[in-house]
Amino acid sequence: MVGKVNSTEQITCLSGYIDKVNEIRKLLKGNENIYFRGQNKDFPNTLPSLIRNENYLKNEDKLINDFITKYPELFGDCQNNFDRLALMQHHQLPTRLLDLTSNPLVALYFAVERSDENTDKDSDKKDGKIFPFTNFPDQVPLHQSLTDDHFENIFSEITPIRGNNRQFLKSPFSDEIEIESSLARLNGDDRNNVLHQLSQFYKDLSKVDTNDSAYWVNLYADIVNNLEKKRDKGELLNSYKTFNKFSSTKRLYHEIKKDIGDFEDQINPLELFVPKIVTPRIIDQRIKNQRGLFMFVPFVYNFGFKENGAQVALNSDEVQNRTQTRINILRLLSNSGDPQPMTFVIPHCKKASIRSDLESVGITKSFIYPDPSHIAYEISKTY
Repeated sequence: MVGKVNSTEQITCLSGYIDKVNEIRKLLKGNENIYFRGQNKDFPNTLPSLIRNENYLKNEDKLINDFITKYPELFGDCQNNFDRLALMQHHQLPTRLLDLTSNPLVALYFAVERSDENTDKDSDKKDGKIFPFTNFPDQVPLHQSLTDDHFENIFSEITPIRGNNRQFLKSPFSDEIEIESSLARLNGDDRNNVLHQLSQFYKDLSKVDTNDSAYWVNLYADIVNNLEKKRDKGELLNSYKTFNKFSSTKRLYHEIKKDIGDFEDQINPLELFVPKIVTPRIIDQRIKNQRGLFMFVPFVYNFGFKENGAQVALNSDEVQNRTQTRINILRLLSNSGDPQPMTFVIPHCKKASIRSDLESVGITKSFIYPDPSHIAYEISKTY
């Protein structure tokens, strides 16, 4: 009989962790995929480093473009902007991609991984954590994300996808991922202008979509199918046309068309609101061994709306909190009486023994990082 899985589960050994993971899988009955993120320190959030650093976030496009300029030869095999972001993440450049894995043992390795022994930041003095994610949304943080700016009425537009994970599980070649990857490369002014127009569209949609009718879903289908008579009762089509014809949006389309020449100038604004799990191309042995995936963390505009419709500036902490709420849309919940986002905690005193257990089943440093320097290190340890 499968028992309850609590929101916080303490892991003290490898076998206990495997039992807990298997218990979760039995509870889900194969209906949802599980992805894991391991962190070897007790960070207060699961934000990518780009978003934890205000200066990085303000200069997102410069980080990307400067790296491409300095190492153009690295990107010869990249097919689109997401490929480029994934490769930058691979080389430790701060991006809005959040590293995940489909292999729970790899996540456990990252949670107990020891910091560079030459520094004074020894992670063995800190508890490790593992955060399970899924490809289906949690309605509570989704609703909270919308109510932050009083967009509650849009909830009915997103909830019908509950039984369809295509909204949250994406290919690296999907149009939605190309749109957001290209948005990351726009200069700060253009990116903020696009985000401003998106916020205005959400506000307009929230005004007209007051009866849980999934109004935009029908209208956008008519737009995509190029129907002459569209189901537009609240003149939302004008708001969408304004967004689509905005100069910064046109520059976004120009960036996209560098990768996708035949891309139509159409974006579904609701797609950009939620996080997505992206399976990258296997560009090297490291991604293959780590069973790596990414969460594409959505953009949060640094202005919000008050209840009266007036705009208000958000400080860095507020942007981070709202981003974390969006990330939590795909956190896996416990099945306890009051479901909460699930976390595995590895006490710092158990890290060394768990590392030893992982080595015994082949999850070693050279497996996680299969490059000559790490393999040489593993060889040297045997003598």
